[in-house]
Amino acid sequence: MAARVLVLRPQAAGLRTAARLAALGVDCVRAPILRIEPTGAPVPEGPFDAVCVTSAAALHRMAHLPDALKALPLLAVGERTALLAREVGFAHVHAADGERHSLAALARELFATRAGTRMLLALGHDHKPDTPALLRGAGVDPVPWIAYEARAADALPEAARSALASGTLDTVLHYSRRSAAIACDLAERAGLWPAFAACAHYVLSDDVAVPLRERGAATVLVAERPHEDALLALFTAIDRAQGSP
Repeated sequence: MAARVLVLRPQAAGLRTAARLAALGVDCVRAPILRIEPTGAPVPEGPFDAVCVTSAAALHRMAHLPDALKALPLLAVGERTALLAREVGFAHVHAADGERHSLAALARELFATRAGTRMLLALGHDHKPDTPALLRGAGVDPVPWIAYEARAADALPEAARSALASGTLDTVLHYSRRSAAIACDLAERAGLWPAFAACAHYVLSDDVAVPLRERGAATVLVAERPHEDALLALFTAIDRAQGSP
């Protein structure tokens, strides 16, 4: 089967998505345009009452945290992050609905009666700037820790360039606004913007869709909820309706 779906996620996440697509009978091209690296920033001084994680990428830095921190309640932005948190040893994990506003709502629900809850907030370098304020508005005291950074590729990976140039792609999956913007820039720099823009772009949320719509991508389809399950459900539903294999 010709490759049809372009997955631009970082290496580990891209492998997971490729496996899910393979289980659906869909071939894909993996072309990471972000590389996850630890910042080396030390963990802020405790004590803490809870831990909050806005991305699964942070958990690669958190596997070696002290057992005392792993025993605290952990708020994960979504189900996938919650699963990975359990895998690295956190025992009391609560999952929000996939984005930062639902994370703040979960914090309010769990800690509304516990004034002064001090929370270790693990973030990426390019995080949404309002995340700490949203948590403070929910009645907790977040202590930011920049645990990782996602470095952008200098050029569109060869696998993506070849597939776009040969016309074997018709779909791209996007998981963050920043990576969507980077993908647009790299496709244009490679001289492949027309082929990239002509693809159907499936995105996790309206926020992720912004750079694609601003650049004039013709088809941008938004998942019903900011979850990979919803994104893949949208893709497979439209794919089957159009009669693709």
